[in-house]
Amino acid sequence: MRFTNVRISAPGDSPNTDGIKISNSNGVAIDGGNIGTGDDCIAIISGSKNVLISNVFCGPGHGISVGSLGRDDGEENVENIKVRNCTLSDTTNGLRIKSWARTLSKPLKASNFVYEDIVMNNVYNPIIIDQEYCPGHGCSNK
Repeated sequence: MRFTNVRISAPGDSPNTDGIKISNSNGVAIDGGNIGTGDDCIAIISGSKNVLISNVFCGPGHGISVGSLGRDDGEENVENIKVRNCTLSDTTNGLRIKSWARTLSKPLKASNFVYEDIVMNNVYNPIIIDQEYCPGHGCSNK
């Protein structure tokens, strides 16, 4: 599945407004576009494989995220993610990988991520890898 020249807009202070959320998909390509939200511009979650994101402008928002992963049993691996030639501007985060600190019944793998030619302007947290993600700060399995 291929998306080209996508335009998505939500107020920068609007909660839970992911621009695009990719889940349980193989071979998704997003080429070109402008995404501004109050949450992740693009979120890649459980079961996503062979995803290509290119030539996207993101901002405002929380950047381009993988995850959160590992919150629930039964989630699937995330593999072969490529993000290239993208610009993030006026975002809280740039490139982010977030996973919960939980014991699952089977291991969950996130592998083979490539980020290249990424431009960041006024990004508060340019790169974040959070292996103890807990958005409400009340998590018991940290």
